[in-house]
Amino acid sequence: MNPDTRLTTEQLRAICARHDVPYRHHERITTGFSHEVHRLNDDLIIKLFNAHDVIKFRTESALLASSLPFRKPKLLVACEESDDVDRSYVITSYVPGKSLGGCWHLATDEQRERLIEQICVSLKAINQINTADVDLGEIRSWSESIQQRGRRSVERLILKQAIDDDIANRALRKIEDNLPIFADSRLYPTYWDIHFDNFIVNDSFELQAIIDLENVEMAALDSPLVVIEKQTHEPKKFLNEAYEPYANTDDYRHLKGWYCKYFPEMFAFEHLDDRVNTYLLLDTLHLLEDWPLVRELHDKLNGLVE
Repeated sequence: MNPDTRLTTEQLRAICARHDVPYRHHERITTGFSHEVHRLNDDLIIKLFNAHDVIKFRTESALLASSLPFRKPKLLVACEESDDVDRSYVITSYVPGKSLGGCWHLATDEQRERLIEQICVSLKAINQINTADVDLGEIRSWSESIQQRGRRSVERLILKQAIDDDIANRALRKIEDNLPIFADSRLYPTYWDIHFDNFIVNDSFELQAIIDLENVEMAALDSPLVVIEKQTHEPKKFLNEAYEPYANTDDYRHLKGWYCKYFPEMFAFEHLDDRVNTYLLLDTLHLLEDWPLVRELHDKLNGLVE
């Protein structure tokens, strides 16, 4: 869901002048972003964070500025406060290439496996970031975090009258019953938003960069499995409209196996199916907060709380 374009040309010229960046032209990018993003000149990107997302700005800035050995855009500017615009922003290098989501169907299985191997190397590097360098918030335990997320979503959905008391109680009971399996989970800085629009590749299907690094949080290593599970069975959900006709589940049949091969630590948990189903339940509740009238989400919720 892309926000409306609010940045004016005059504001962007002022931002460029402030940071000694020449201004020639700019173009709004609306594919795959939840923030306002523009291509600046031919070689830069400016990303403006939503007003309430200061933590996301700080997270992405810290990841971009880090010396961690993974492919990412080069950070030129990170500005949290400015007289020129009422939002935090970063200016980074533009990474040539295309989103993996739009070309996965064109790759061979050999190219796909090599890409997942490259992605896993990057994910493991992110796990090693020094938490003193980036404020990812304080989480006392993974089970407590899951419990709080579930309760928060259910409370919001009840207020919106999006679910009834029976479904709400069943969802909370399912989460509560599964809390013990999360009790001893070690937490790492984890990039959880691993859908393919966040990976830029070249014409040879080689990873060029990971983008949207705001989506790094302290979490258990298996938390990205919710995205892998959904991509495997519902790839259409992660593609923009132009590429939906190419959402063939057969192209994703090896996805989980490749991640398991190159990042076995992500799968090294007891009760893994129950853990992933809990993540799917939390994800469904969260999606319902934004789309409470979507019948498919209600059907999925009913199935997850049976």
